[in-house]
Amino acid sequence: MKLSHTCLLITTIASSSLLMDNHSSAQTAPETREYSRKGELSPGAEAPTPDAMLAAIERGSAVSLRATLEYGERVVCQQCVPLLEKKLLSSGDARVREMSAWWLRRQPFAGPAVLKTMKQVATSDPSAERRARAAEALGEFMDPHGLAALTAAAKDADVGVRVAAVRGLARLNNEGSVPALTGALSDPAVEVRSATLDVLMLVAGLRDFSALLPLLADGDAGVRAHAARLCGELRLASAENALSAMLTGDPAASARKAAAWSLGRIGGATGRSTLGQRRAVETDPLVLSAIAVAERMTPRTP
Repeated sequence: MKLSHTCLLITTIASSSLLMDNHSSAQTAPETREYSRKGELSPGAEAPTPDAMLAAIERGSAVSLRATLEYGERVVCQQCVPLLEKKLLSSGDARVREMSAWWLRRQPFAGPAVLKTMKQVATSDPSAERRARAAEALGEFMDPHGLAALTAAAKDADVGVRVAAVRGLARLNNEGSVPALTGALSDPAVEVRSATLDVLMLVAGLRDFSALLPLLADGDAGVRAHAARLCGELRLASAENALSAMLTGDPAASARKAAAWSLGRIGGATGRSTLGQRRAVETDPLVLSAIAVAERMTPRTP
């Protein structure tokens, strides 16, 4: 009986101690609060005040502006809106313009009004630089309501505006962007064709890549090489004959190198035959290296 009494006493003391420990932990646990629209609630990362945000916008560097706007994502700062809207069109720093658009598009009331202004500027402002920056901003807003303005900007008389529109359309990443982007592949300016090739793989809904084929005979060697690489990445079997012709007769080594790699990746019989034939007569070491790599790739099965 004494032993049982002693065990009961020890058990009671241990249970009391455990309850006290749990109570102590509950007292020292970090306080949790409901979601607040006043900004970041993480410990040591309080949201900036509106005054601090205004100071960063008016006088801060690109790095400090980025940090301030990130932590102030949910800060209500009506005075910040016109200042950041101005930066979209006036700042010479692409990082500042990008971050300004990032913050503005998260403002449920101010964002749509800024978007409307950017659409007007992109399509009708007399300054080509402002039109280009507005097109850039429309892409950063990632709002399908900007599609019509970007499509119009892709036909602007100024090459820089068309390049910005192409990038904006890709950033928008909307299926409605596809016709304008495929049309831009035949733009008379090499800058626009190159920019389109840069972003083509980023666009949702783009399934017909036949518009790449004419670029394999483009007047610019860089465009030909880029188009050839994309054909390889896509394993575009319909490009095999054109790539074979490029490997055989293109004057630019960069284009022949891209063609060789792509033929190996596509893996068709015609391409592999061309690789073997060209290996015997090619003189450029980089192209020969690309042929060697391509011939080690797995051929396409019938």
